[in-house]
Amino acid sequence: MSGTPDPQRRTAPHRVRTWRDGVARERDDTLTGEEPAQISVVDADGVRIDVAVTMRTPGHDEELAVGFLVSESLIAQTSVVRVTFGDPLDASQPENHISVHVKGPFDAARVPTRTTVATASCGICGKASIEDVVQRLGRVQSIMRISDDALLKLPAQLRDAQAIFGETGGIHAAATVAVAPSGALTISVVREDVGRHNAVDKLIGEAALRLALPLSGALLLLSGRCSFELVQKAAAAGYGAIACVGAPSSLAVETAERLGICLIGFLREGSFNVYTQFDVVQR
Repeated sequence: MSGTPDPQRRTAPHRVRTWRDGVARERDDTLTGEEPAQISVVDADGVRIDVAVTMRTPGHDEELAVGFLVSESLIAQTSVVRVTFGDPLDASQPENHISVHVKGPFDAARVPTRTTVATASCGICGKASIEDVVQRLGRVQSIMRISDDALLKLPAQLRDAQAIFGETGGIHAAATVAVAPSGALTISVVREDVGRHNAVDKLIGEAALRLALPLSGALLLLSGRCSFELVQKAAAAGYGAIACVGAPSSLAVETAERLGICLIGFLREGSFNVYTQFDVVQR
């Protein structure tokens, strides 16, 4: 696909001056890449509709665009024909213009009311938002059992799989974790991005492009906190559980409760909190 981002743009070198014990030294450092991405939909008649702009770390951009559109219930995974890069009106940065071509028509009127705020912060929030998500997505398929021992091993396994974090120390990660009937957990896919919601969209897009949604019986693992918008995206993908290294928000917990999602927070070495669906986590 022409315009696919160069993997080298996921990080950028920069010279820094460090202070250690009162001594200043200069050294080369590595920063996490951050660039804007314009996500558009092109319908069967060739009509292009601009949907959102998000700041993201370049890489897996086909997944990002498809995952965003699917998680916002704007398209179905089966409607995707192909993903292309470039804007006929702007040839300066073709890799930052991502177009998802779909079958049939696309209702542009749904865009302003459906899409969340495309930043690294919380999306639309409030009781009305929960009601909208519940009515639109319904309850997910519950996970029967998650082993507590297996759960405690996930943070270290995720860190080992975070290639960009290892270079920069400044990027979010999300992972799809398969849950076996025994409760055993296996990380199957990991995605990194400067925006936590983008990392999740990349996971959803990866599954959508394989026509593998819903991810029933899987757990969504987050390297940071969990907000309402991430629970919404998890529900759209069919995840039955979410585990985050950081804290969940009150609205995230309330939404997970309504959707039947087991929500686990403060997952650290030796401890975690279960906020919803208590009986899912067992010894």
